[in-house]
Amino acid sequence: MATQFIANHNLAPLLVRLRQSAELHGPVRGDDGVVRFAAIAPGTLPDLSAVRTLLPPKKYLLHPQETILKYTVRAGYQMPVEDVHQIILFGLHPCDLAGINYLDRIFLDDEPDPLYVARRSVLALVGVSCSPDEFCSCHQLTSPLKALFDLFFNVVEGGFVVTSGSARGDELLEKVKDLLEERVVAVPEDARRFFGHAAAEATRPEPDATLPEWRELASRCLGCGACSICCPTCYCFDVLEFCGLDNCSASRVRQWDNCLFKGHAEVAGGMTFRKDKAERFRYRYRHKYRGFGLSQGIPSCVGCGRCRAVCPAGLDLRPLAERLEGGQRE
Repeated sequence: MATQFIANHNLAPLLVRLRQSAELHGPVRGDDGVVRFAAIAPGTLPDLSAVRTLLPPKKYLLHPQETILKYTVRAGYQMPVEDVHQIILFGLHPCDLAGINYLDRIFLDDEPDPLYVARRSVLALVGVSCSPDEFCSCHQLTSPLKALFDLFFNVVEGGFVVTSGSARGDELLEKVKDLLEERVVAVPEDARRFFGHAAAEATRPEPDATLPEWRELASRCLGCGACSICCPTCYCFDVLEFCGLDNCSASRVRQWDNCLFKGHAEVAGGMTFRKDKAERFRYRYRHKYRGFGLSQGIPSCVGCGRCRAVCPAGLDLRPLAERLEGGQRE
């Protein structure tokens, strides 16, 4: 079957064309060797060989710290006006695409978050196929979350097979149609096949709170929270209020929080619902593999492997998840 194909030598001209209508961001390897999602400088290419970036693309939608409400004596309470601009995020792997799908469910469904809505509306998602490495688990525990995209580039010999997944994707293809050609090529399977096909789990019995693994894993966990910071679907936040030095203004700030921190479950009076590290570790596991609230039964782990790659203690939840969740191996 004929497909839309772009040759490797036309990738650079395509990026130039895309940059004419929006900021172009993608995986960029810094001088320190770390790969981050960042603006792609003119004349350079994104690092499409990288299996993962340090931080996931959620940073474009949920800023690590942001003002969500302002107050002045003269104007009263005011929502901040988000200064948004069009961004094309190029080079997302299926796990990160599925992660954004999960965040969309949380922040767009019942009571849409205005800041998230504004940023999401101007973000175009361009995916690229990948192959799992030793840290990934997308191929071990398939996800009901779909890897949604505007455009997807499937790597084949000599170039990419390009697929549109939305009206926005159709518009982007129209801008670069002269760089594309119809070609009959064998399209290999890619990591998208691990997403969007598994059914959401019915409510399952709670994982045994006395399971020895909780204690064993928690005894090695440093509680640093690196796993949550780099997770594509962790969205817990704290809300802080600050009074201006003029005593006539104030601001309400939302910042990333972490379920492995003791203060995460702390309430007024110093009471905390999860004093024990093993309890906090079990809570994180439940969120990643069982879901809760409106997302009950929908695992939020998309198998990107970041948590294991950055964990200074080398913790790996996969063996436990495969046993408790019935892992589906290739």
